[in-house]
Amino acid sequence: MVIISIRILSGFILDKDSLIQLEADSTVMRVDEVKGHVDIYLYGLKKTEKPRWFYLTIEKDVPVKNMKAAVVTIYDYYQKSDNAVSEYTSPCVEGDLE
Repeated sequence: MVIISIRILSGFILDKDSLIQLEADSTVMRVDEVKGHVDIYLYGLKKTEKPRWFYLTIEKDVPVKNMKAAVVTIYDYYQKSDNAVSEYTSPCVEGDLE
């Protein structure tokens, strides 16, 4: 089992329709959403498989000054040392509230 753990950017909210679409994906076992955080549980991915894309839409809810990047982590549930970490930001907020 593989988990993708996504921290939502400050001042943003999760689009519920994109969450429903994500849950309909055949490789998605379940999705847990807690305020500001989403965990996507996948049945499993093999390193030899073609790359997969999962889409989740967030919408700006509250303006935030000096927004910091949010972290996305993907890891094997049974072997947590097999992981990758990345950060993301929203190009839509670049230059907002300077």
